Amino acid sequence: MFSLDPRGGHNRYKFKVDFFEKWSPEMAYVLGFLYADGDIEDVKKSSRTQYITFPSKDRDILESIKKVIGSSHPIQYRPRRKALFQNGKVYESAESYRIRIGSKKLFEDLIKLGLTPRKSLIIKFPKNIPDDCLNHFIRGYFDGDGCAFFQKAKGITKPIIIKKLSAIFTSGSSAFLQGLAEVLKNKLLINHDKIYNSSRAFQLRYSTGDSVKIFGFMYKNCSDGLYLKRKFDIFSEYFQMAPQKINLEIAELLRNSY
Repeated sequence: MFSLDPRGGHNRYKFKVDFFEKWSPEMAYVLGFLYADGDIEDVKKSSRTQYITFPSKDRDILESIKKVIGSSHPIQYRPRRKALFQNGKVYESAESYRIRIGSKKLFEDLIKLGLTPRKSLIIKFPKNIPDDCLNHFIRGYFDGDGCAFFQKAKGITKPIIIKKLSAIFTSGSSAFLQGLAEVLKNKLLINHDKIYNSSRAFQLRYSTGDSVKIFGFMYKNCSDGLYLKRKFDIFSEYFQMAPQKINLEIAELLRNSY
């Protein structure tokens, strides 16, 4: 349902105010993206008090999210900027984009789904995600706060050999990653569940065999352009250089290439 969602004032932008009421693959992806890199805030000093923000370095994925939530909001550009952290160091952020939606209804529905303001250190993996939505939620989270890479090395009989592929999920909350690891363990028979503590966040890192399984799981039945192409392409490049790792399921995913 489209609505102008009154919040004590007229909202000139349209969007689906009931988007997070019912589970769907599209809703699960967007929720996963918000769990990773989004923000919800209650700005009590404003008459339009609840906001949902989707930030990304990739404008294309925000265009896809806008489409599925029926949003007419503008995508705002944010240039590079410097910030002083508590440790006294100055960090420069990359240029980025964002969508910011003011909606009490969306805010309340997201609270029910486990999101909270200033969530990064306290979120937990949500319970009761339907089976047909689980991989979409995880793909959304991966696109927001995950990465994939593979190592190359010079070979003796070949100019380049591929040493390993790794899929990595990052979070400020160790509890969230523990929940994610348990889900992947149960769904994909992956036994690895060690959480690494880096300088600014926790990480869940997977080896080649497990990363191949995760790729097949995350991108299964992907639709509506809801995936970050540059991350998919890293996996795709790996499989081009290591075709022995391609099974029937992965061959189908690569052939479709969405």
